[in-house]
Parts: sequence; structure tokens; C-alpha cells
Amino acid sequence: MQGSKRRERRPGTWELRVDAGEDPLTRKRQQKSVTFHGTSRQADVALAELITKSARGQVSVGQRTVAHAVEAGLRQAELEGLEPTTLRNYRTSAECHVLPALGSRRLSHLSAEHLDRFYGALVEAGYSRSTVRGCHVLLCRVLDQAKRWGWVAVNVGRDARPPRQHTSNPKPVPIDVARSMIDEAANVNPTLATLIVLAADTGARRGELCALRWRHVDESAGTLRIEAAIGETNVVYEKDTKTHQHRTVTLSSFALDWLLDHRDRHAKACALCGIELSDDAYVLAPEPGGLKPLHPSSATRAFSRLRGRMELPSWIHLHGLRHLQVTQLLDAGIPLRSVSGRVGHRNPSTTTNIYAHWIQESDAHSAKVVGCRIWGSAERGQP
Repeated sequence: MQGSKRRERRPGTWELRVDAGEDPLTRKRQQKSVTFHGTSRQADVALAELITKSARGQVSVGQRTVAHAVEAGLRQAELEGLEPTTLRNYRTSAECHVLPALGSRRLSHLSAEHLDRFYGALVEAGYSRSTVRGCHVLLCRVLDQAKRWGWVAVNVGRDARPPRQHTSNPKPVPIDVARSMIDEAANVNPTLATLIVLAADTGARRGELCALRWRHVDESAGTLRIEAAIGETNVVYEKDTKTHQHRTVTLSSFALDWLLDHRDRHAKACALCGIELSDDAYVLAPEPGGLKPLHPSSATRAFSRLRGRMELPSWIHLHGLRHLQVTQLLDAGIPLRSVSGRVGHRNPSTTTNIYAHWIQESDAHSAKVVGCRIWGSAERGQP
């Protein structure tokens, strides 16, 4: 680590310069200049201390702002391969909320109090707690990056406290409603009907269902292999699953028969167009040939239109079919680990956190089973 000392015109005044490393954005070398007052020997000591701090990454160059940290942090996240959808959400939070309120503030002056006041202002303005939480996650990430680069000594985002996010109980689509929607969609949009069947039968996520190809279907074993998902930003792309874990799901006989009928329809449509249905074709393709997947947003819109035609309540969503799968399995007493693995949760604790209400009801049912099987018909108080 290099440094230099230069005498100024004013007696007892020195300019100390030290190499401050490479700028992560421009890739150019940086220098830190400090004015020191004292003797030549004292200036040497101060220069040595400055060189030591620079070697530890404790020397900042220029007056960097929150806007600099956000732009640099998001650019670095993109280089590291952050999921494009997540990156888009970060940029939305930055452009709509963080930068207008905090962008011009210097990083060296930013405190946890500023962030707490910022979060409070968002809540008072009527923004949801999930929006506030998104801003907090973004700030913590970019300030972590700024700390690694030596722009700040501490990440004040870790000391800030955004409002707690209230978690609502999941709302599964009622079984009779799911069946009636399948019947209605079968006459109008067979691909949508197949989507509903698979969503209710496997509990797979919307993007995972859109990424299914015919090579993922094992007819003899009656299974479905889930190993990808479809994502959307300005373009549609195929990506890994949310938890980066692949899984094989066993289909019910009803879902398997429905899926094979759907393949026959798909193959006939391809034949009419003079093409062959390949194993690499998408299962829920909107066009014959299956070269392009169904867009997740298009699946949601189609489901919403069907719900509107049937005059169903607005709380019924496509994701509610995933909730239907989980709650039915929990009510049936299927082990939590098996349920978690089937729907692709990272670990059983995720399932527990989301479906705590149903697990509690299942526990009450368990108590009745214990009372019946262990104690039989014995009444309370009797030996």
C-alpha cells in the first residue's frame, strides 16, 4: 500500500495521499487526500495510520450517496447472477421510493434513524407493509455491498426496524369450486383446465407448471418431474425453481388420465399443422408444437377471466390451488416432511410457518385420535 507526504505553503501543513484501491464501478485506481497540521514526524505517523486504514478498507473516497450505493449494488447483483425478477423488483423499489427520499443523502451521514423515519413515512402515505419490507431488503443488500467495498464502516440497515409484516392465513380454493372451474374451462380453454388440474393435484407453483415439458412426464410411473420454472421481466425466460431443488411428484390417476388426454389433443393439433409433437415441447403451450411456454402472467389472467365469468369471489386465486393441495394433505394426516417435499418448500419449517392454522387444527384432530385409540371410551376422571 503506497502513500506520500507533501509540504503545503502554509507552515506546519501537509498533504497526505494514500492509494485507496480500485473503484468497483470504473475499475480505476483511487487516491485519498488528507490535510494534516503538525510537524514532519507527526505527519509521517499520520500517513502510516492512513495507509493502515486504507489496507483494511476503512478509507472512503469522495462523497458517495445512497444513490451511488444503490446503483453500484444493483449492478454488482446483476453481475453475480441475481434472479432477473428479483432484480426488477429491487429497481422498482429503488426508483419509486428509496431514491426520491434518500438518494441524495451521503452514506457517511446515513443512520438507522433516517431509515426508520423513511419506513414510517411510507406507512403513513398508505403503502403496504410488504412494500416497506421490499425497500428495507434492498437497502440492507446495497449497504452490505458498500461495506464490503469499504464505502461505509457499518451497515445501518441492520439496525433499522421496518414495521412488522402481517401474515394472513392462506385461502385455499374450495374443492367444489375447483371442480366446477375445471368443468367450465374444459369447454372453453382445455389448456387452462389442464393447468387447474395440475395445480390442484401437485401443488406446483405457477412458473413451474408453465415450464413443464412432455419429457418431464413419466406415463409408466405416473410421475411428473419438476426441475425448472418460467420467469418474466421484459422477456420470458426459463430458470431454476424457486428453491433450486428439483423434485418428482406422483400424479393421481385422475390427473394422469387428464394429462394424457391433453397430450392426445395436443398431438392432433400438431398433426393438423403438419408438425410432430416432440418430447421437448411444453405441456401447457398456447400454440401447436409447444415451442413456446405459456406465460405465467397469461395463466393468471386466464384464471381471473374464468373466475369472472363464473361470478366467483375475488379472493379465489390461482395460487389458492397450491394452498388446496397442502391443506388437504395436512388434514389427511400426511407427514409434514412429505407435504413440504411434494410442494417444493425448502424445508418443513416453511410449511409450518405458512400453514400454522391448519397444523393447529390437525393437532386438535390428533388429540381426538389419541383420546379414542389410547383411552378408548373411558370418561374423564375414571381410572
